[in-house]
Amino acid sequence: MKDTRISLRSDDLLIRNAIAEFERGRELIERLDDLTYRTSANGTGSIGGHFRHNLDFLNSFLKGITERRIDYSARERDLRVEVDRSYAAKRLQLALQRIHGVDDTILKQTVYVRSEIDHEAWLPSCIARELEFLNSHTVHHHALIAEKLAGFGIAISGTFGVAPSTLDHWKTMAA
Repeated sequence: MKDTRISLRSDDLLIRNAIAEFERGRELIERLDDLTYRTSANGTGSIGGHFRHNLDFLNSFLKGITERRIDYSARERDLRVEVDRSYAAKRLQLALQRIHGVDDTILKQTVYVRSEIDHEAWLPSCIARELEFLNSHTVHHHALIAEKLAGFGIAISGTFGVAPSTLDHWKTMAA
């Protein structure tokens, strides 16, 4: 039978990667002007809306690891984060301080996640897997932000919103 135990490096690679991704987002928020941050395009929501969504997921994760029950549907949805860059950057900085305090020894611990399909169901997962999901989800929304900014004619780093596996692939192809 295949070994299905969780295998993690002894370091806090998952935590550091998530922090780095959210930090890239915070730095971009601080670089944008207020109008660009708030503007919607083609009915797909604003850049601020994507950042608010990411922050909501991060806060749901942080709350959930304390309670060992993560409910991504019960998000804060603070609309001020969508329209006020300064406020958004401060809220994100507070969340980043909290994730810096996450001890990597808890990554293997079980956590239950509320199903988005059957709201009565709580599905077993582990904190490491949810952190991996959080990072992937954030990268996805960063890609949408990058696409919106390109539509506004604003250039940003070509790696913003690119999945780690894609970055690895690019490195392999370049070698």
